[in-house]
Amino acid sequence: MPFTDENVRELLLAVGLDPAAGDAALERSFGELDLDSLARVEIATRIQDRFGVDVEERLTADVTPSLMRELVNERLAATGTRGGGSTS
Repeated sequence: MPFTDENVRELLLAVGLDPAAGDAALERSFGELDLDSLARVEIATRIQDRFGVDVEERLTADVTPSLMRELVNERLAATGTRGGGSTS
């Protein structure tokens, strides 16, 4: 199961991004979205729990949600992991 834009949107909303930000938010950096290091750690933790890949060290303020999606999918492909952990 790939890590999709919908998964990204769900995570962004879960850490407090305004839903009005829309799809344009996927191309703005976490810094531009005002998602601090605690929000990024929360996102990384949820990704680890649900998809089984660790991306925390790569989620810097300069990374965009689209780049995060690509990173997660690259790691899923490299490990052969198909996701499927907890959805909470």
